[in-house]
Amino acid sequence: MKCIIIEDDYNTVIVLKTIVNDHFKNIRVTGHASSVKKGIELIQNENPDFIFLDVNLDDGEGFEVLNSFPNPTFKIIFITSFSKYAVEAFKFSALDFVLKPFSPSEIVSAVNKVISSQNSINYLEKLATLYHNHTSSDKKIILSNSDDIHITSIDSIIYAMSDNSYTTVFTTDNEKILVSKSLKSFEEKLTPHLFFRIHQKFLINLKYIKRYHKKSDEIVLQNNISLPVAKSKKEQLLSFIKSL
Repeated sequence: MKCIIIEDDYNTVIVLKTIVNDHFKNIRVTGHASSVKKGIELIQNENPDFIFLDVNLDDGEGFEVLNSFPNPTFKIIFITSFSKYAVEAFKFSALDFVLKPFSPSEIVSAVNKVISSQNSINYLEKLATLYHNHTSSDKKIILSNSDDIHITSIDSIIYAMSDNSYTTVFTTDNEKILVSKSLKSFEEKLTPHLFFRIHQKFLINLKYIKRYHKKSDEIVLQNNISLPVAKSKKEQLLSFIKSL
């Protein structure tokens, strides 16, 4: 396999080369570039199997490199310094990234995932979602199950329901999408986007609240479904509602 590195910090380039050379005898690092322009040229010249791509480069963002390759045949290992916005975009798109400073084991794990990945169609959908989330305020999230990959607008999610290690997501399009992930994982991703966990089983989009029944401690959403509110969540929920 051929690999290139698009990274503007030369020390990071040396570290990546060393890790790849020490752990993967069947992978050759055939070049590196430090800018968007040179990165595009290097990909065109080398036709790599995968690339290490820094999100922030000397002359722009690593995402600009992808604009020249709308249907890339190569896989990407994204490298980024801490940025809440960037990290969020990766999590929603279900694509992996490596956060600086990284350890050799993190790079080895990322390369192994690239080697074992097979489904290029799914990969391109995830890549498109990542780019959308990085450039648009209308965030989308990848919801995958054994049958389909759903690219879903966060704003279209009304609520999510837990069933042990599975979660069912209910949308404004009357879809019910079952995903083999815990409700807690959705809570962590969606809470910054006006979602609130009202109960051990339910995470709701506060934008879709119609009313709150004080006597029964139930919330009514815009699809006229009533969901119970846990006593431990009642006070915090009412504070959220008053702040809307």
